[in-house]
Amino acid sequence: MTFDCPWILLGLIPLIPFLVWMMRHGYAELMPWARRASITTRVILLAALLMALAEPSFIKTTRQTHILFLIDISQSISAENIETTLTRINEIAREAQSTIADPLFTTIAFGEGATIVNGPSATWHTWTESERQRLLYRTSLPALHQQRTEHISSGAAAAEVESLNATINQVERFRDEVAGLHTNIEQAARLAANCGSTDTKRTILLFTDAQFTRGSWDATWLEAAERDTTIHTFRMEQAGPPEVALTSIALPQSATVNQGFTAHLNIESTVETVAECIAYLDGYQVHAATITLSVGRNTLEIPNLYCSEKGFHAVSAVIRPESDTEIRNNTVRSLLSVPGDARILYVDGEEEHMPYLKGALEMEGMHVDARPLTGIPHSQAELLSYDAFILCDVPADRLTLRQMQMIQSYVRDFGGGFMMLGGDESFGLGGYYNTPVEETLPVRMPIQKDLIRPSLALMLVIDKSGSMDGVKIQLAKRAAIATAEAINPRDQIGLIGFDSAARTILPLTPAGDRASIAARIADLDAGGGTFMYPALRDAREQLQVSNARRKQVIVLSDGQTEGFGYEDLAALLASEGIGVSTVGIGEGADMRLLEAMAVNGGGVSYFTNDFFSIPQIFTREAMRASKNMLIERLVQPVVIEEDIVLKGMDTDSLPLLTGYVATTPRQAATTVIISDAGDPLLAHWRYGLGRAAAFTSDTKPRWAADWIRWPQFTQFWSQIVRYIAGRNLGQQLDVTTSHEQQDGQVRLVADVVNSDGEFVSDAQVTLSTINADGQAETVDVQCIAPGRYETSIPTITYGQEQTFAWRADSSDMPEPQSVPYGFVYSYSPEFQSLGPNRERLDEIASIAPGSVHALDSPDPITFETGGSARVRLWPFLLALAVIIIPADILFRRLGC
Repeated sequence: MTFDCPWILLGLIPLIPFLVWMMRHGYAELMPWARRASITTRVILLAALLMALAEPSFIKTTRQTHILFLIDISQSISAENIETTLTRINEIAREAQSTIADPLFTTIAFGEGATIVNGPSATWHTWTESERQRLLYRTSLPALHQQRTEHISSGAAAAEVESLNATINQVERFRDEVAGLHTNIEQAARLAANCGSTDTKRTILLFTDAQFTRGSWDATWLEAAERDTTIHTFRMEQAGPPEVALTSIALPQSATVNQGFTAHLNIESTVETVAECIAYLDGYQVHAATITLSVGRNTLEIPNLYCSEKGFHAVSAVIRPESDTEIRNNTVRSLLSVPGDARILYVDGEEEHMPYLKGALEMEGMHVDARPLTGIPHSQAELLSYDAFILCDVPADRLTLRQMQMIQSYVRDFGGGFMMLGGDESFGLGGYYNTPVEETLPVRMPIQKDLIRPSLALMLVIDKSGSMDGVKIQLAKRAAIATAEAINPRDQIGLIGFDSAARTILPLTPAGDRASIAARIADLDAGGGTFMYPALRDAREQLQVSNARRKQVIVLSDGQTEGFGYEDLAALLASEGIGVSTVGIGEGADMRLLEAMAVNGGGVSYFTNDFFSIPQIFTREAMRASKNMLIERLVQPVVIEEDIVLKGMDTDSLPLLTGYVATTPRQAATTVIISDAGDPLLAHWRYGLGRAAAFTSDTKPRWAADWIRWPQFTQFWSQIVRYIAGRNLGQQLDVTTSHEQQDGQVRLVADVVNSDGEFVSDAQVTLSTINADGQAETVDVQCIAPGRYETSIPTITYGQEQTFAWRADSSDMPEPQSVPYGFVYSYSPEFQSLGPNRERLDEIASIAPGSVHALDSPDPITFETGGSARVRLWPFLLALAVIIIPADILFRRLGC
């Protein structure tokens, strides 16, 4: 026995005089037997506590040897290698069974996950059919699927087919959860360490190609070596089926517009074969060649590539070999960021009027990509190719929520510029109230000043039948609340729900009573049939008694309604000054009827398959119906702020406008030009890293005919757009990246220098990225060397582009600098390496006792028998003390 803290045992010496004193003077009131028992328990208690504090232990020896077979069944291992491994393990286990006195066997399979296939068992048995099916999932799954097809075709019993389905599900679950798309050796080693008793002599037989993509493999084996574990490794290098992998595209660190560059394709092959290789730039084929691949690494040059525009450009390649097995590694893609002159994206719902603004900007040397309303980008990488984004006359319901969040992140997190121009489908009239786009703009959609404008009575008639249950009814309620918030507080709003019958949820109420309105709307629930007529009749009756100048009904339905006469009822409402607009949701909506009702009712018909656009449609229609936001008259613009966007211009007599969309400026925004009624015409502000502006009139003949003829029209717009597109791309930031996919992380490095080329080590550097949900995230960055900043971010889904932006702010920079960057991982690194990592296998052998073997090597394996483990006694001593305490109390109670 040994003690970790033997000096504590000196505390036992005072126990002897304590025992003598207690025998003579202690517990005199107790009976003699109780006195002796109590003193004895006290001494044992104190001795047990002191012994526990000294941490005694002894070494326990055992003759048992625990043999653990760790089988790599990841995607980089061929079925032939696994088959040979199973045969080799059978041979080794039988030999160990006959030569070792007390063996214990455990088999662990690992890939992205790890699981015990069999054991721990004192007797080795050959592989069961179920074990072979799981371990050889590559070959067993096709065979099982074929067998199921034959069973079904031959009319086999349902029980047989069901049993086969259960087997297939079991094997597929094993493939997905254990094999996965990575190789995590750390998980396998930890499972092995926690398997069985710790007092056995452990020998690990590791069958792998050592192409580990997850987990800290070196630390894992160091821990195993410290536990006196022997590790024998077996190279899984048997020739499998022919395989060709297009591993990467090497692009230059930087390129400029119209400057040629060369891409290098790196190709690995296990066979000599002929392959067709095709390269693409931004989706267009730029190179095609038929090449002969040799065994090992091959390189193919793609020369004379160039980018005619700035921004992110995707370079991709596809290889089609004559001999190949895995197709997931035949395509690879990379992103190249190309700087250049200002590039502007201009999206307008009225294509015929786009040349006015487009021509003005192009005259000032800007490249303008003009698109119709369907041309809004769907990816952040595409949007980051532009320095500014101008949006005009595109209603909010034509954008998805993800696109609006992308625009917001483009400005706030990536330093892009954004401007909205006025029109029938812009600002509040376009339904942008309470959206991410409104949050980005320097103006708000509700009009907070109470001008003498027509008031509105708005009745919402909402389908609450059973088909509306779930997300639809929740979004309808949200839309109703948003509509109440968007209209003027003195306007009136009501809500009638209908299924088989009509129910007034909210009678006509002033929109300013928002708390009461929200509480009433929350009572709307779904269930029942669909009969719209009573609801329209009730809406008519309530609107007839309203004194509002304008009266409007908005009908929302997702299905077919009973009854008839709806077109006539809508026409009757229109004749009484009540407009009728309709919103159809989903393919089941009766759009023929809804469109006819809107035509007869003098309103607008909307259709959407995107349920999340319902709130935008409602607020858009409510603001259109109120006429509060649409100002159409002669307007004299007034400059109230001598701003940088008007520098060098004669602004004393700005041309007249004939209309605009009324908005409310934000407190933090700079309002440059207002109307003669005090509404903002031009405002801008800094939003996060970027800038956003709002021009509430248009650039078209409808409202800005005099402005188009104004001599300073070109200068005016070029200065505004250059200001919001003022993102400084890379002048003071030098960004280099390294793509290390270890443990699912990508390591990124940024070098920050000032205008003199000196490293800046006191900068506040952050990294913005977009997560899988499309939301922006800010990642902490550490300064690891002078001017060098480093962080790691998790990888995303393979094949998806990942875009992010470095942001640096320091006293050496006039304002924060933002540099966008992007990359893409085409597929898991599991499919890149086509052979074993011999160097890593040798390193494992050098870390722990053991040797490296070829998989088919007949060399015998030497097992060290017997093991030992330290058994710590302090838990038992503490348990003894806990038991003695109540015994001591009992003796003293009974002995009185």
